[in-house]
Amino acid sequence: MESSWECVSENAWSLTRNTRRQIMRSSGSYMTAPQCGSGNYLPLDTRMQLYAPVRELAGLGLSYRQIRDAVLKDQQVRLPKSTISVWVNGLHDPTGRLNSFRPNPTPELAYVIGAILGDGNLNIHGYNAELILAVTDYDFAKEFSASLATILDQPKPYKVRWHPRKNRWIVQGSSILLYNFLSRDWRNFKKWIEHCDKCTVSFLNAFYDGEGCISNRNLTVYNTRRELLKYIQNLLGQLHIDTSPLHKTTNAGTKLTDPRSGRIYVRKKDCFCFGVRAQGLRTFNQHVGFSIQRKQTRLSEACVNHGPKISPHLSTNGQQN
Repeated sequence: MESSWECVSENAWSLTRNTRRQIMRSSGSYMTAPQCGSGNYLPLDTRMQLYAPVRELAGLGLSYRQIRDAVLKDQQVRLPKSTISVWVNGLHDPTGRLNSFRPNPTPELAYVIGAILGDGNLNIHGYNAELILAVTDYDFAKEFSASLATILDQPKPYKVRWHPRKNRWIVQGSSILLYNFLSRDWRNFKKWIEHCDKCTVSFLNAFYDGEGCISNRNLTVYNTRRELLKYIQNLLGQLHIDTSPLHKTTNAGTKLTDPRSGRIYVRKKDCFCFGVRAQGLRTFNQHVGFSIQRKQTRLSEACVNHGPKISPHLSTNGQQN
């Protein structure tokens, strides 16, 4: 796959032969222009467009000040000398330190997609583009952490930390490329979700970890996006898992009380729900299941109560969750 800056090379600023001559001729007499956009962060696409020309100017023997002034004159962008330094010396590229993401279809990426569409959050401030999961179950956070580390090519899983005030387990990673990938409409993820059976199962596993509820023999899933739930139903149908009709459970404006914190919330959107029929529990357990042990235990008990005992759910790597 092309590198990120190769993908935008057609639109990037390039140095013509005349531009090089002018820069070399006048580089010694440049005066530093007033700073533009002081305190603002450059967008990713701007950094990517400037990266190659900056390195090319350095190859011509220009100093950091001369490179900065040349970029300011031609592009009206003032690059800090520190940025020019780390680019020229190969210490960083425009995508940052934690951005080795490549959107290859894998079960781990499908799991992260499912988690983000469920309980996950995307947050950006400055250069930091964060992917955050805050959940009550440690094993859910641990699974997300491992999947996130895999797709971002990290040597070890991200730290899972306890947040006493929020009463949640928190996993937080950073990648502008993955952030941009996950910020799209959920319908654009279909080719990654449906790439293979393992990807589909991994996506469903993550989505049910976040949005699924199992009580007695009732396995239900909730979300405010009606069309997304219809898509989930369709994926389950392809696995021969029978579901009940989709219906609205809560109207927008309804007040909710968090049982853990006691805080009162008001729903901004309608909430929808559907269930897996009793005869579909065993198939769901065999093919999807939960990464969350307490939910998986309830599911296995529901399967035992409904029919012959079956093997516990296995994760995609062959280990029991």
